[in-house]
Amino acid sequence: MSAEHKEQHGIIRIFTTDIKKRLIAGIIVLLPLYVTFLVLKLLFIFAGGTMVPLARRIFLRSDWIQLRIPDAILTPLMFLIGLMMLFLMLYFAGAFAANFIGKRIITFGEGILEKMPLVKTVYSTSKQLIHTATLPGKGAFQRVVLIPFPRTGSKALGFVTGSFTDKHGQKLVSVFVSTSPNPTSGFVILYPEEEVEDTHLSVEDGFKIIVSGGILTPTFKEELKESHPA
Repeated sequence: MSAEHKEQHGIIRIFTTDIKKRLIAGIIVLLPLYVTFLVLKLLFIFAGGTMVPLARRIFLRSDWIQLRIPDAILTPLMFLIGLMMLFLMLYFAGAFAANFIGKRIITFGEGILEKMPLVKTVYSTSKQLIHTATLPGKGAFQRVVLIPFPRTGSKALGFVTGSFTDKHGQKLVSVFVSTSPNPTSGFVILYPEEEVEDTHLSVEDGFKIIVSGGILTPTFKEELKESHPA
């Protein structure tokens, strides 16, 4: 292959790689918006299609009430009542899930679902996505740092969760190193304070880097250039 052909092949490879990277980045940016739209749409459809008829049966048992209330007022009123009923249903479902008996029942039900081939895949995937999106431990992360992991000479992104002093008087920092693209699992490693390098990234930016597999890293790259000038 001639030098000219090699150069053309290299340009095409760079071009296709750039297109692939931009497409993936676009999906990562637009997919959460689309999922949010779908969730809100499903909630409104459920409130209008299921909760509104239920509210009519509960609050409008008498034909006399329906005749005395104009339809222009009755329809939006029933929709608001349906939303309130949906909110209460979600609240009590959350309270039930937090209860000891509720946890046991949910665990038993999940065990049954996980034995069904197709249902198991759909349920476990959706549950993992929801846990990743909510991730209650986010608030416990203090700052985003770089640490020498998994070996000396390499760097890994981590989240500081706390610090303490050992019996020798050395200050140790506990760092959570999450896996990509699922940040709900990972490792908790203790490092001396001097081996932990701050990135000045927000926790949200750190999670964007991990969930995107390192694609969404413009701020991170700037930080690295400042920390490690050529």
